[in-house]
Amino acid sequence: DVEMHAAEPAPMGVAGPAVSAGVRSMLDSRGIAYHPEHQIDHVVPDRRQAVFTDGQTVDFDLLVYVPPHRAPAPVRDSSLTDESGWIPVGRHTLQTKEPSIHAVGDVTIIPLKMGKPLPKAGVFAHGEALVVARNIALSVTGRGRQASFDGHGQCFIEAGDGRAGFGRGDFYAEPNPDVKLHSSGRHWHWAKLALERYWLRRWFRSRP
Repeated sequence: DVEMHAAEPAPMGVAGPAVSAGVRSMLDSRGIAYHPEHQIDHVVPDRRQAVFTDGQTVDFDLLVYVPPHRAPAPVRDSSLTDESGWIPVGRHTLQTKEPSIHAVGDVTIIPLKMGKPLPKAGVFAHGEALVVARNIALSVTGRGRQASFDGHGQCFIEAGDGRAGFGRGDFYAEPNPDVKLHSSGRHWHWAKLALERYWLRRWFRSRP
């Protein structure tokens, strides 16, 4: 038996209600129980037991736990963060409160209209980095045009048995992100593998 306990009220809620419902349906189809608003407090290793903040407990044979997500100490100790512990940036330029300093990826916080922050995912870090690199090059060379990050992103959702779903859309859309979840299929799984192989070859292939 597989059960998922999450602090959030619904899976992938930041992608909007339609996508969240789609992911919940994928879990249900695989017989995976989803327990919303279950924030873990601590684990009793000898008993193989997880204890939640509301006092409920669950026994387990194998626990896969995601620890609290926070910025690394050098970032937290800098003057660039706010009370959230992350670095607020311009949603299109990725500039910090110091205009000559940019931040991209997981150390940033970009609030969305729906009240949640932009997800901390590699696809966004990649898009943000391209924008920052182009704008820095423009400031140095005076050539090219100003780039702007538009909040678009996508991700694969592995479903098992050689199948995967695929979500893609505009996370800057208002009042909720405009994201479409494509039903799981073998073609999305193979597309995910192809993308992985592309990046591995591009960045990690052996060089003389």
